[in-house]
Amino acid sequence: MTGLWWGLWLLCLVGLGCASPTATGVGLLPEAVATNDAGYQYYRQGKWDLAEEKFSQALTLNRLIDRQDGIAANLNNLGAIAQEQGDLKRAKQCFDEALNILRPLGEPAGICETLNNLGSLYQAQGRLEDAAKAYQEAMFYARQAPPGPWLALTLTHLGDVARARGDFTGALDLYTQALRLDEARKDRQGRAVRWERLGRTYLAMQDYAAAGTYLRDSLREFRVYEDTNGIVDALDSLTRLSLALDQRQEAQDYGERLLKIYQARGQEKEAEKLQKLLKKGNGAAG
Repeated sequence: MTGLWWGLWLLCLVGLGCASPTATGVGLLPEAVATNDAGYQYYRQGKWDLAEEKFSQALTLNRLIDRQDGIAANLNNLGAIAQEQGDLKRAKQCFDEALNILRPLGEPAGICETLNNLGSLYQAQGRLEDAAKAYQEAMFYARQAPPGPWLALTLTHLGDVARARGDFTGALDLYTQALRLDEARKDRQGRAVRWERLGRTYLAMQDYAAAGTYLRDSLREFRVYEDTNGIVDALDSLTRLSLALDQRQEAQDYGERLLKIYQARGQEKEAEKLQKLLKKGNGAAG
């Protein structure tokens, strides 16, 4: 998984504020929607340069028609790309600008998404207290937002903070709450995310049987949806699980598959870390 491994694929780059039932025919709005959607597909495939290009084009189109919610959505997406690429300063600028646009609009879903993004950024910097504050505020807006993934997303991020603090019981509870919401909404992709988080937590707790079940199930679902970031997370944890169980061949198997993805995405640092991990043979920690 990437260096920012708390689940950046969870940033919900759904083009919030871009889509519209009336976005049909010829014009800048439908072009902005289509361009943003294309960027999202590239993001899910791990093609960050192409995703960034499409999100930037969509941002320009939305600026031309002064569509504020669309601008905020594109900024969120560009911030997520910057974070994936390790440019945390630029990511923060994008998220701050998006939040400044969304607060006056009073759009709870958009504000919730942006606060989750900021929290993820703080967590990537090791600022757990700031991350928790951002997620708690996001929770307030998630409860006001229309039906959607926002509450499950925020619960998951709060679970990530609990896990980072070593509170595995708290993390399991938060992930399970999010999983129940996924099941109620019949959200298979969301369910896969929660399975991966549960597996990662059980791995850290050295409950290897439970970890293996959740991680293999999540990998299967991520592959169905061609979710590259999810596949990376699942393969990383499965590699570590196999090493913890001293299953060297299985670890090599998962590791080689993950290495190919890193190489395809041009993630040289991650590939180097993975190779060292496989050589060292110690990767049980979640």
